[in-house]
Amino acid sequence: MATIIYDTLSAVPEDLQDSAKEVEGKYEVSVVHSGKVKEFRDNNIAVTKERDSLQAALAQYEDVTGVTLPDLETGKLSDFAKALEGLRATKKKVDDHELVENTSLEEAAAARVTEVTNNMKEQLAAMAKDRDAHKSAREASDQRANAMMVENAVRLAASDPDVAMIDKAVRMVLPSALQTFKVDDDGKVTPRSRDGTTIYGSDGVTPKSIKEWLLEQREENDFLFKGSKGGGASGSSDKSTGRLSAAEIEKMKPSERMKYARANGLK
Repeated sequence: MATIIYDTLSAVPEDLQDSAKEVEGKYEVSVVHSGKVKEFRDNNIAVTKERDSLQAALAQYEDVTGVTLPDLETGKLSDFAKALEGLRATKKKVDDHELVENTSLEEAAAARVTEVTNNMKEQLAAMAKDRDAHKSAREASDQRANAMMVENAVRLAASDPDVAMIDKAVRMVLPSALQTFKVDDDGKVTPRSRDGTTIYGSDGVTPKSIKEWLLEQREENDFLFKGSKGGGASGSSDKSTGRLSAAEIEKMKPSERMKYARANGLK
């Protein structure tokens, strides 16, 4: 688990102060909330197990009817239903001692088939609905967990002295970061274009890192960072024509910062 150590609580970014822990006179901040990530993962495991159980039950019904779930709406159960209807009628007559010699076995079987099929259709439809609901819940949970991983990675890179992004400015680049960086199946955060291809860094070989991506943002929106492009100034007096200084941006309300970011084409 990655941690950042600060000398004082006031030095801890505002968004992370609630989770800061005092250790030997300094303050440690975990950039990955393990409890939340574990909760997401545990929920995903539970959903996967329930999905597997539903799929096993569906397989049993499909073996009996010979009709797969996608075919329920195509009417392929009609012949099977007719046979079940006959069987149901025959069973009732047998129970009531009313079965006559001329009763067709095929008709009796059809009645029974219809009864069983109707019950099965209702159960399969309910199981399909539950399966879709679990799938949607699992996907939403994955998206939240992945977004948290990307955000933590961005905040960690933003605190790098080489990047030195203003704490509150991280929020302004997060939407663009979440669109660019995706979490792979192996848990790696990788930049990808709209068509899913990997975005490579300046060396043309390795995927672009979040640090490199943030430095690109600095080239276009220098006022979001603590120092100028030269790296020596504090950024409090740096102000391009028509743009606010970093200090002025920090004084804005969240809604004002968002409006300013959109107006100035910030990523």
